[in-house]
Amino acid sequence: MERPSRILTPLMSLFLFAMILANLGGTLFFPFFSIYLSKLGLAVDTIGVFFTISALFPLVFQILGGWVSDRIGRLASIAIGSVSGALSWIGIILAPSMANPMAWFLVSNAVGSISSALVSPSFDAFIAEQSDENNRGKVFGVVQSIFLVVGILGPPLGGFIIERYGYAALAWVSALLYWSATLIRIAMARKVGHRERARVHEATGGARQGLMASLKSIALLILAGGVFTWIFLIDGAFDIASKLSGDLLPLFLKSAGSQSEPSIGILQGLGALVMAVCMVPLGAIADKRGERLPIIGGCILWAFSILLLWLGHSFAVYVASFVISGLAGAALQPAMQSLTSKAVPQELRGLAYGFLGTSLGAFSFFAP
Repeated sequence: MERPSRILTPLMSLFLFAMILANLGGTLFFPFFSIYLSKLGLAVDTIGVFFTISALFPLVFQILGGWVSDRIGRLASIAIGSVSGALSWIGIILAPSMANPMAWFLVSNAVGSISSALVSPSFDAFIAEQSDENNRGKVFGVVQSIFLVVGILGPPLGGFIIERYGYAALAWVSALLYWSATLIRIAMARKVGHRERARVHEATGGARQGLMASLKSIALLILAGGVFTWIFLIDGAFDIASKLSGDLLPLFLKSAGSQSEPSIGILQGLGALVMAVCMVPLGAIADKRGERLPIIGGCILWAFSILLLWLGHSFAVYVASFVISGLAGAALQPAMQSLTSKAVPQELRGLAYGFLGTSLGAFSFFAP
């Protein structure tokens, strides 16, 4: 079956618009979530425990979500996950007014994890299935560059809303954006989801493994010592590193770096802007020169950015750290996503991306 020559088809454009709406809500709110928990009276060690417990939910749901995506189709999986995500925002809005806000946030996080488990693997698998293998790195780069508008606009706008109107208003704005995206996703699944399932059925010859058989197939790919083994290990190392620092990074910048919420938002937006600008050319390099070069370069750059963050005590040094981190992400993401799509069969792509979403999760569980 021939694919359209243009990178963004009308279907992919609408798909991407809904993803931007949904994730804009998240990037408005969650870069400041650890600060919000602190303002509600939680100690830093308690916040760390919260994020550690929260890490359980993706570990449980993500692999199952990838398998469901392979079974029912990408758009249907995203629509179902979006309903779960819409419910989680209700818990976030209500939590501060409850007697035990942490319990409410944990329940909301658990429900929201069902959403990310169904949406995240489906997103990467959908893009892979809408592109040709010879330009897949570039397609991932273009899509991720456009998608990164959420990272460019979200944190600075979130910091502005907090400063002017407070965290409660921010939660409502974020929720309304996500609820709008949910309506679009449900409409897409109802209109074209059956065509997507028919195309996948045709491509796979109707062969769809059960959960245990699919898990066994993925386990064999991981243990085989080939490309997917290395993808799994690299992704797992980044999972551990990001869990050690990522969830508490905004709190670190505020308490140790003396940065305000708007400044933290600007830093996060700057990193996303650099990533968006650099992702397309670096994705093209992955297509022309192979994925190994940008992956190695991204790993080195990311380590250097963390070193700067540790040593820095000024806004200028933090700017340099986030710029280099954005460049590292631009090198890594398209190459890793493209290589993964080539290393696994189409009928296992959702499950493979789900595995990578939780790779070495048991080891990173206590990191926060």
